[in-house]
Amino acid sequence: MNPLRLSILLSFALLSGCANIPDSYAPPVQRRPLSGADPSPIGHFVSMSDPDADAYIVKDVSQAAEAGSWRWTRKRPELRFFLESIEHLNFKADLSIAETTLRETGPVTISVLINGNLLDTIRYADAGEKHIDKPVPEKFLRAKAVNFAALEIDKVWVSKTDGAVLGFILTRAGFTQ
Repeated sequence: MNPLRLSILLSFALLSGCANIPDSYAPPVQRRPLSGADPSPIGHFVSMSDPDADAYIVKDVSQAAEAGSWRWTRKRPELRFFLESIEHLNFKADLSIAETTLRETGPVTISVLINGNLLDTIRYADAGEKHIDKPVPEKFLRAKAVNFAALEIDKVWVSKTDGAVLGFILTRAGFTQ
């Protein structure tokens, strides 16, 4: 075979084995549409035992659930809730006043605030489980939006050993019809 012909055949054979492989790229970032279904992971009510309870907490609530069902609060615990509708809603909360803290603070008053509006003030002179259930004026609320509820205690207990601040025990809270 002619050396020139052989070199041309070899060149074609070598070139036919080469392929232009495109670079690999990560898939594009997935985003939710700006309109449409509610993107919020929060709802209208939360129990401190819920696995997603941290998503509702804004401030002044302990990070860990005690006994898997309740959490200590500090001075002004605040929670956030997503409300589709605002018609005929009550704010409800289950809490407890600890005898140990009440012994040092004396009677306490808890102010219930909805989006910064004072809903009620409740005085507790005895320890134990308490239940709040108050109708909320529609003008305090925002439909299809995040709403904030705060429960501010007038006196907190402060540990003499480590300075820990305790208000009351919160079990569950939110809005119901």
